[in-house]
Amino acid sequence: MIRMLCLGLAAACLTAAPAVAEDRSEQVATCIISHATEADISQMKQLMLLALQEKRDEATGVLGSLMLTAGLSASGNCGVGFNEVGTPMFEYAMRLYGEHLGTKVLERSLDAMGLPMQ
Repeated sequence: MIRMLCLGLAAACLTAAPAVAEDRSEQVATCIISHATEADISQMKQLMLLALQEKRDEATGVLGSLMLTAGLSASGNCGVGFNEVGTPMFEYAMRLYGEHLGTKVLERSLDAMGLPMQ
């Protein structure tokens, strides 16, 4: 009986862990997004342009700078410890953050052309 209870508890913990990590990622991403600046959006725009021009080295440099800025924001504003920066939770948060910035760049581009995003 105790063995079954322990196994059940362990299984519940293992299946709940990804959901908790995903929730934490979304919280961190939301926090970083709320602290995003125009400079961050400009860096994403520059990154996208360099990537489209296939300037890999320059794009990698801009990406590194953007990630450093996001990491500092996460640790300073969002309660992310430096030990969390290399984790899948943080990587997913960065993906969400990057998607947000990329969407902002796209929205502004379409706006400038008079084609609002729907």
